[in-house]
Amino acid sequence: MKAVIRNILLALAVSLGVSACIEPPLHLPGDEVLVDMPMYLTDLQVVWDVDLDFESDWHYGWDETDVEHWGPIGYPYPSNYEVRRYYLGNQRKDSHDQVDGFTIFDTQFRRYYNFGYYDMLVWSNIDSEDGAQVLVVDEKNLDEVRATTTGTKGLVSLANLDTKAVAAIYNQPEIFYSSYIEDLFISRNFSDYDYYDEKEDVWVKKISTTLTPLVYIYLVQIIIYNNDGRIIDANGDCAVTGFASSTSVNTGHTGMSSGPVYFQSRMKKGLDVKGQKADVVGGKLTTFGLCDMEPWTVTKGPVYKGSRASLSNILYFDLTFVNGKVQTLSADVTEQCQRQAHGGIITIELDAQKIKVPGGEDDGSGSLFVPTVDDYEEVVWDFEI
Repeated sequence: MKAVIRNILLALAVSLGVSACIEPPLHLPGDEVLVDMPMYLTDLQVVWDVDLDFESDWHYGWDETDVEHWGPIGYPYPSNYEVRRYYLGNQRKDSHDQVDGFTIFDTQFRRYYNFGYYDMLVWSNIDSEDGAQVLVVDEKNLDEVRATTTGTKGLVSLANLDTKAVAAIYNQPEIFYSSYIEDLFISRNFSDYDYYDEKEDVWVKKISTTLTPLVYIYLVQIIIYNNDGRIIDANGDCAVTGFASSTSVNTGHTGMSSGPVYFQSRMKKGLDVKGQKADVVGGKLTTFGLCDMEPWTVTKGPVYKGSRASLSNILYFDLTFVNGKVQTLSADVTEQCQRQAHGGIITIELDAQKIKVPGGEDDGSGSLFVPTVDDYEEVVWDFEI
């Protein structure tokens, strides 16, 4: 019995050996070859490899209601992708003038290619229950595809109430991923390929690529001590200034221009925070990152190293007081954002007894968030708590 098995294995080995020796001629110039491209998502847990202890630092938690409103805390796995192939011809070049685009629904695909050089860009599409998204991918410039988001509410400047200056706040981008391959060479030399596919009658070249995130997650919590019913709720409106309003889909390098990013929150009462009872307002903020910032795959570190360190990140949030008045408060979170440039936990601690309950008509109360999407130019605000 053992001899029979050994003969079968030898027969297979010989068969494979003979097949490997066959060297069919590569197709004539002008014909096409097949590229087999498996894609991988980076280890998403590595993205969260920041100096945090969720057990001790994150007090808001994340319950079923939070998941229902804003989804799970972590990075999701996409279900489909956009692929753009830029044919460069017989020589490498910096500019793109020919593009072929298609959508795929797997992490591996095969396509035919002409001989010569290619650049290739892959990014993930957004999965949402209603099919809506705020992320906008602009392909007008084939040499650099950029991602932005749509506008949402506005924020009124307290320093300029006479003119009612309003800056548009942008929606936070959905999480997505990209990979950019340059100078992929489709050769006429069969030795440059991985194997010959007899069924397809073509030489096959395998190219692997890893997609990395272009959007980063901040968990935001506003801890209110000694409340005693003074602050009864948070209406959910929050925004942070100083984040990049765009990013390069090719490189992940963020733009120089900033814009306030809007996100929502909710209040949980009577939580245990470091042995004290406190009310906590929390939410999840997603951003392209700080301005002029390299992606985390390049910096390999959480600290911001871009050129716009002087740009402040100011967190604005609405609180509702016991008398029904709503007031927008603010806090400087620049140090926390720059220390955790690719996401992390942002914490604000307040003593409710030190916050004046708004009273009269001229006390400055009222939300500064307004339903407008006016064009945004960078504005420096002077808010006082």
